[in-house]
Amino acid sequence: MDLLDARKSFPGLANKVFLDAAAVSLTPVQARLGIEEFLELAVSGDAGDASRLHLAMDNMRHEAIYQAAQLLNSPVENIALIESTTHGLNIAANAIPLTNSDNVLIADTEYLQVAIPWSAKRDTVGLEIKPVRSHDEGALSADDFAAAMDARTRAICVSSVQWCSGYRMDMSALAELCRTRGIWLVVDAIQEMGAMEIDLATQYADFVIAGGHKWLNAPFGCGVMFVSDRALDTLEPASHGYLALEPPHGGWGTYFQTPDITPYRDYEFPRSAKKFEIAGTSNYPGAVGFGRSLKLVNAIGIKNVEGHIRKLTDLLHDELDKLGVRLVTKRDPEFRSGITIFRCYEDHEQDKALLDKLLAESIMISIRYTSNVGGLRASTHYYNSEDDVMKLIDCIARHR
Repeated sequence: MDLLDARKSFPGLANKVFLDAAAVSLTPVQARLGIEEFLELAVSGDAGDASRLHLAMDNMRHEAIYQAAQLLNSPVENIALIESTTHGLNIAANAIPLTNSDNVLIADTEYLQVAIPWSAKRDTVGLEIKPVRSHDEGALSADDFAAAMDARTRAICVSSVQWCSGYRMDMSALAELCRTRGIWLVVDAIQEMGAMEIDLATQYADFVIAGGHKWLNAPFGCGVMFVSDRALDTLEPASHGYLALEPPHGGWGTYFQTPDITPYRDYEFPRSAKKFEIAGTSNYPGAVGFGRSLKLVNAIGIKNVEGHIRKLTDLLHDELDKLGVRLVTKRDPEFRSGITIFRCYEDHEQDKALLDKLLAESIMISIRYTSNVGGLRASTHYYNSEDDVMKLIDCIARHR
């Protein structure tokens, strides 16, 4: 599918300039149609019997796993579905064994949810959260993390793209640092996945987590979590569900009709990321919609998506330069993402007033800050066009 056809899949673009995928993205018609198909099955119940109905729903849900594996270049066995980034971060924090002699590194420009699960562990087991200080308006490097490490560092939790600067981490360098020192690496990839290529066949991390409601365009309470081989071999989830078990001979429908089944037996969980799912009756509509949105990204090709986004950010940065505004986001291609942060005024209240004028003209961007890093935030996605960028620029020029 080419990008022009992909844009037609987003009818929400008809009456607005939507440049805010980093907050909550629009959803393509493919996701809506998938959910409608699922609901038709749920309403009709036309599957033969209720057990087969449940199995059919499970099968529809599984498409999201296969599409995520394709997108991330990962084995299916390393992919789990989660409710949200929050859900995945909590799974990781609760699975990694931590004590009061350990510390976890978290950067000062992180979204608050990155810190919350570890903060809760600090309160219960007494671990230390050590800050990693950014520099040069939000820049972070593996060296910054190395400088904060000590013999007690047990884990790093980091966003691969920082939400308030658009800064894209050199994850390969950070991963190598963690690998050589035996440190668990937990990656919040929600601001990267679906916009930039992530190749998990070559990029090391123990957990890579992303909810679907931003750059993956599926705000239906479903996301994806990659779990490394090391984590599968050594970590156990904090909860267990029967749908993560090895399916019984003949399937669950046959099993439940067997007179002598008993709850008192050994339960075998396959070596799969599925064991980290809640593994009960889940958010099927969300997973089906998520699967269709992922399928659309794969149909376009993530390399094509990233190339288009980089072209639009080049244009946006050039045009912002002409307006004389201050660009917070780094210009270096290796540190760029789909997020552009800029400031038209030094007084953030004036930037907020400008934002109100943009929103009044249906030009949708945001303002985001953490640790005094941030500003106006524009997100250029694969469904955006050069015309969208120029409408934003024109509106800023008229209202400054």
